[in-house]
Amino acid sequence: MNVRAVALAAIPSIPMLCIAWTAMAGQVGHSAPAMDGSSKVFAALDVDHDGDLSPEEFRKGYSGLRQAIALEVRLREQFQAIDADRSGALDAAEYASLALVKRAGQTAPGLPAFDANKDQKLEFEEYLAAVRALFVQGRKVRENALQPENESRERR
Repeated sequence: MNVRAVALAAIPSIPMLCIAWTAMAGQVGHSAPAMDGSSKVFAALDVDHDGDLSPEEFRKGYSGLRQAIALEVRLREQFQAIDADRSGALDAAEYASLALVKRAGQTAPGLPAFDANKDQKLEFEEYLAAVRALFVQGRKVRENALQPENESRERR
């Protein structure tokens, strides 16, 4: 058994990890070449892209992968809790109830900004893209608020 097979055998539930890993890597919402779940995970772990996983690549990648799994579990739980009608997707009212949307207020993009398939609701993958974008937007707002006032004036 090669390093790739050993590494992948040690990772539970490969299909479930793909969304979490790509979300963590910032690739949600971007098209990628067709790859099965294990190939995507392997490619993400293979930092130097030499086709082999060194023990260091595996240790570092697996640690990040475990964090990504935990994040996906929390996001799935949150998604299910917000999906009040249990439709498997968030409608506009459910989207508006997201804490990140409320926190962003008027600057929050509307649901259509993340509705990739234009069905007027967000499936889980679209929800991930929304959460990521809203989190980044909120972080930028907080960083700007922490800058001394004279620095923010200079940037205007």
